[in-house]
Amino acid sequence: MTSQRDVFIGELFKLAKKDKDVYLITVDMGAPSLDAWRTQLPEQLIYAGISEQHAINFAAGLSSKGKKVYIYFMASWVARCFEQIRYSCAIGDNPITILGNGVGLGYAPAGPAHETNDDIAYTRSLLGIEIYSPSNNRKVKELVSLTYNQKRKLRYIRLERKHSAEIENYYQSKSIMESNGIELIGKDSNHNIAIVSYGYMLGRSLEVCKKLNNSGVSTELYDMWKTKPVDKTFVKNNLCKYNYIITIEEQTLSGGFGSILCEALADLNVQKPLLRLGLKDMYMLENGSRDYLIDKSGLSVDEIYKKIISFTKD
Repeated sequence: MTSQRDVFIGELFKLAKKDKDVYLITVDMGAPSLDAWRTQLPEQLIYAGISEQHAINFAAGLSSKGKKVYIYFMASWVARCFEQIRYSCAIGDNPITILGNGVGLGYAPAGPAHETNDDIAYTRSLLGIEIYSPSNNRKVKELVSLTYNQKRKLRYIRLERKHSAEIENYYQSKSIMESNGIELIGKDSNHNIAIVSYGYMLGRSLEVCKKLNNSGVSTELYDMWKTKPVDKTFVKNNLCKYNYIITIEEQTLSGGFGSILCEALADLNVQKPLLRLGLKDMYMLENGSRDYLIDKSGLSVDEIYKKIISFTKD
């Protein structure tokens, strides 16, 4: 399966060939999708080297001149560039699109410096930013169209190095341009529990949902691929009809996606039993694969199933 990174950069290349105002900035990393840019659009591809903070400032400068600027690097370096994103882009009103590759524990076992188990918490504190976590390549392609065609804004696209192949076949709804950032997986029916997830964990959440339904526990699954801002009208009209809401994420719970949904419910003055499941509040110092570390954090399919059964049994 083609990586989300190569899908996004490849689709953007098609637009850049027709629009000389589209620029892609990359730090010192190689990718198959960059080859076409380097050979065919060298004046619209900028290699910044291992200098992520400078790359953000450079991108802000191009944006100030009306250019449509995309910047690509490992998601972990967004934290390193927080100051530049805040001052040069957010406060300076110089919108760019940041492509953060390898979110969550996607770069395991490279260690905590490369594993972003807290990036939603700090990026959502930036005023005016939009945050997207596409779960399949269809969503990635549509995000290219959204970021190009809609009004320029400061956006953070969280790209997975690997995602569930099964999720590729589950979207049959309206396009992303008409959507509200939360999408039902499957067909709506009278269910008791709503599981809300995104990204890599959506694959596991789907397995949990199937297991619950097979055991007679009526459950529906939602993909919340737009993390900020949240469509509160959708939350009120759809999620609030369930008796229980479960959030599952590959982030620590402090300020993560589960917290975002809790805040939305509080703003709507809705009291609803909600269980947040996520990574332990710690940096992953142990070496191991992504799935190993997720399992060890209590987020295996079986453990999630048991926690939901325990939470909803009353």
